Amino acid sequence: MIIKKEEYHQMTSYYTYDIPNEVILEEFASLNDFEEQMINQTDKFDDFIEGFDYDYEDDIWTQRKGGYDLDWYREEDEEETNNEYAEDDERD
Repeated sequence: MIIKKEEYHQMTSYYTYDIPNEVILEEFASLNDFEEQMINQTDKFDDFIEGFDYDYEDDIWTQRKGGYDLDWYREEDEEETNNEYAEDDERD
């Protein structure tokens, strides 16, 4: 018998950019202007940030702390359920 366990997690993705101030000031009036546009997620900010690489990290925090939902089932159950729906469709 094949059984499966499905866990439903929540995660946070972190994107870290390292952009020199000089480069920011070539596109924005000031560092404060840059920060305002970043906070407001303007098109100008989005267009600017697309040109830079970043470091990426996922934190699947429900895996570390618990508190996630899970389901157990037999693999055959999944196939039987799908077949039941197919039979219902044929009857319609």
